Amino acid sequence: MSRKFGLRIAGAIGLVAVLCVAGWYGFLAWSRTKVRAEVDAVFAGIRDTGAKASFTDAAFDPKEMGITVTGISIVSPDGAARVKVDRLSARGGERPNDRRVAVDALDLDGVEIALTGEAAAGGTITYTLPQVMIDRYNGPLSLVAAGEGNGPFGALRVALRQLAATTAAKVTIPEARGRIAPADAAPTEFTYRNLAAEGVNAGLIRSMVVDTITFSFPLPSLPAAQIGGGAKNAAPDKTAPSRATAQIDGYVAAQIDTAPFLLMTQPGGPSGKAAETYGRIVGKVVTGPYKMTQENGLTQGAQSILLENMAIRPASFDAQRIATFDALGRKAPDLSPEESRRFIEVTRDLVGGLAFTTYAVTNATSEQQGAKGKVATVRLEGLANGVLDGATLEGVEGVTPGGGAAKMARFAVRQLDFNQLTRLAAEADAPSPLSALVLFKVFSGVEMKGLEVPYGEGPQSSEPVKIGTFALSWGGSLGALPSYLDFTLADVSGPIHADDGEPFTYLVGAGINRATISMGLKAAYDINDRTLTIAPVTTEVKDAFRVNLESTLADVPDAAFTDAAGFVSALPAVAAGPVKVTLTDLGLAKLMFAQMAAASGVSEDEYRNEVVALAEDFAAELEAVSPDAAVVGAAVVAFLRKPGTLTVTATPKGRVPLLALAGSDDPSVVLEAFTFSATATAP
Repeated sequence: MSRKFGLRIAGAIGLVAVLCVAGWYGFLAWSRTKVRAEVDAVFAGIRDTGAKASFTDAAFDPKEMGITVTGISIVSPDGAARVKVDRLSARGGERPNDRRVAVDALDLDGVEIALTGEAAAGGTITYTLPQVMIDRYNGPLSLVAAGEGNGPFGALRVALRQLAATTAAKVTIPEARGRIAPADAAPTEFTYRNLAAEGVNAGLIRSMVVDTITFSFPLPSLPAAQIGGGAKNAAPDKTAPSRATAQIDGYVAAQIDTAPFLLMTQPGGPSGKAAETYGRIVGKVVTGPYKMTQENGLTQGAQSILLENMAIRPASFDAQRIATFDALGRKAPDLSPEESRRFIEVTRDLVGGLAFTTYAVTNATSEQQGAKGKVATVRLEGLANGVLDGATLEGVEGVTPGGGAAKMARFAVRQLDFNQLTRLAAEADAPSPLSALVLFKVFSGVEMKGLEVPYGEGPQSSEPVKIGTFALSWGGSLGALPSYLDFTLADVSGPIHADDGEPFTYLVGAGINRATISMGLKAAYDINDRTLTIAPVTTEVKDAFRVNLESTLADVPDAAFTDAAGFVSALPAVAAGPVKVTLTDLGLAKLMFAQMAAASGVSEDEYRNEVVALAEDFAAELEAVSPDAAVVGAAVVAFLRKPGTLTVTATPKGRVPLLALAGSDDPSVVLEAFTFSATATAP
C-alpha cells in the first residue's frame, strides 16, 4: 500500500471521525427547561454501552434556538478510543424524530480524537481539529455502532457506520492535524488546511476540497554504505535514518464512497461476494503542485496529479495482512529469506486489491547533489487484479552532477503483471534460466523513443549516443514462450573510430565520424500450418549496407512454446524451410573499392576488375560441385560490377531436419539439401 494511499485513508478517518462526533452529540432535543436533563440522559445512554462519557455544562439559547455543550469527553469501553470536544454549539434544530435529529448549523471547537492499542496497530493515532462547522446536519440521536469499537478496525468501523447514517450539506474544517505513531517507528504527521466537503449523504461525499496538505514521514533506513553513493569508510552495520516532508497545494476529490472501507472493517474480516469485488472509493482526484524534500538532500515535485476511478477489493485489506505488511516494511531491508518471500506475497495481495483507470503526473522533477531530472508526463493506465494495462513516461530529461545531459522522448511498458513479477522476485537466489522465462509473462512489450545519452570522456563526452526507436513486444497463449515476437531498433547513432572494425573502418576512412544502425526482427507461429515464420530480420548501417533475411521453420509442434524443456524436446521434429537473403549496398562497396584501390596503388576501376575476375574464377570452381553455383556466381559477379541489390534464395529439396543441418560443418551438406537461385539488380 503506498504512503499516499495511507494518508488518504488517514484523512478520511479524520473527516468521518468529525461527523461521528456530530452524531454522538446529535441529541438536540432541547427545551427551555430540560436541556441539562436531556443532555444527562444522552450521556447516560452512551455510558450504558460501557464507555465513559461526561460533559461540563449545557445551555440553551432561546434567541437562536440553539444549544451549547462544553467540556465533552468520551472514552470507548476498552480505552482505545478517546474523544474530547471543548465546545459544541447547534442552532436552528428540531426536536428529535425517530431517534434522529436535524439542525441547521453544528459547530465544534477544540476537537481531539486519540486511538491506541489495536485500533492504532499498537501505537497511537491522534487527530486535532480546532474548529469544525457543519451545515444542515441530520443524523442519529446516538452512536449506531457503539459496541463495535474493538479490534484493529474498531474505531474506524464505528465512525464509518455513523457516517453511513448521516447527511450534511457541507462540512468545513479550517485546519486538521493528525499524527500516526507506530509502536516501534518514527511518526507520520499530516495537516489539512481549509478542508470543505459537500454533499455528505449516507457514506457518500459528493466532493472534497483542501487548500493545502502537508505531511512528514520517516524513510526506510539504509546501510550507511548505501547513503550518498556509498562512503568508503562507512561502517556497514550503521544506519542513517532519514525523514521526508511534502506539501500538496490544492486537492479536489469527487464521488467519494466509504462503503468499501466499511466492508473492509467487518468484524471477523471482510467476506461475501461484495468483499471479493472492487468497490470504487473515489471517482476523481486532482491536485495542484506537489513537492517533497528528504533530509538526504533529494527533492521531488510535480505540477499536478490525477487519479480516476480508484477502487479497492475489501477482502485484500484484512487487518492481519495489513499488520504483516506494516511490520515487515518497517523491518526491511533486514529481512530473512522467508520474511522476504512473505513480504513479496503480501505486497502482491495488496496491489491486487487496488484498481484505477488512470493515474497521471505532469512535470515531475527530481534533484539531488547536482543531478537533476524531469519527466513531462507519467501516466499509468488500467490497474486491476495486479495487472497494469500500460505505463508511459514522456519528455524525460536529466543532467548529471558533471554536466552530462540525457533525454528520452518516450518510454512505455505494456501489460505489466505484478503477480508474475512477484513470482520472479520470490527466487531465493539469482533467477535460473528457466524461471527467467517468467519475464515473458511479466510484461508484453516495451517501447523507447528519442533517447540521447552522453558517450565517452573528455572532448568526446559531448558526442551523444542516440536511439530513435526501440520497440519489443511479444505474446501468444500457448505457454511460457511467446508464439510471436516483434523487435525494432531504429536509428541508433553514435561516434565511431577506426579501431571499431568493419564496416566502420571504411566509414571513418571516408571522413564519417558517426554511424547510424537499424535492426528489426519479426517472428510468428501459425498453429494451423505448424510453421514458424521469421521474417523479416533486418540489419542496416546507414551509408553502408542493408541485409534482409526471410525464413520459415516447418513441422513445429505446439509443445515447443510450452516451456524451455518443451522447446528442446521439439527440436528434432523441426524442419528447415526456404531461406531468402537480400543484400543492398548503400555506399559501402564504393568506399571499400576506393580505399583498397588507393592502398594498392591502382585506380578504383582496376581494383574492381581484379575483384570481379577472382569472383568469376571462384564461381566456375563451385559450378562443378553444384549446378546452382553458376546462377549464384553470375549474380554475385553482377553485384560486384555495379553494387545494388543481391538476392539469394535457398529452397529445401525435400524435408531437411533442422538439427542435422545445424550440427554439420560440411558446406556440401547445405549444397545437397537445397536448391539455390540468385538475382542482382543495379542501383
